[in-house]
Amino acid sequence: MLIYTVMLIPFCTIIMSGFFQRIPNALEEAAMMDGCSRLSALFRVIVPIMLPGIAATFIFAFVQCWNELIMAVLFIDEESVKTIPVAMNAFIKKYDIEWGAMSTATVLSVIPTMLLFAFCQKYLVEGLTQGAVKG
Repeated sequence: MLIYTVMLIPFCTIIMSGFFQRIPNALEEAAMMDGCSRLSALFRVIVPIMLPGIAATFIFAFVQCWNELIMAVLFIDEESVKTIPVAMNAFIKKYDIEWGAMSTATVLSVIPTMLLFAFCQKYLVEGLTQGAVKG
């Protein structure tokens, strides 16, 4: 988990900085004029506006970690902690590929990602369009 975190921090920082730059300072100042502290303004005003960006970044990071193979193959030895891509890699033998088992594992491994996209679709579409427009 530490390796995935270190790999994804630069990516997530770059993605989130685009979303944070779009939020005007006037929103935070107006919340503070209404009696909110800086922390209260952050959680009551800024975070709800940032939710689409956070959701989009989370989904991109999740998919990257879910599909990552190289680091997992290098660092995982135990059978009980193998990730899905590493386990699917075991279906590839020296002279044969177990296509039936590989296809079944592929379909089953896509289900969690599809469910995540289904639950976060509203925020994902809003976050992608919000971060794509400059100005």
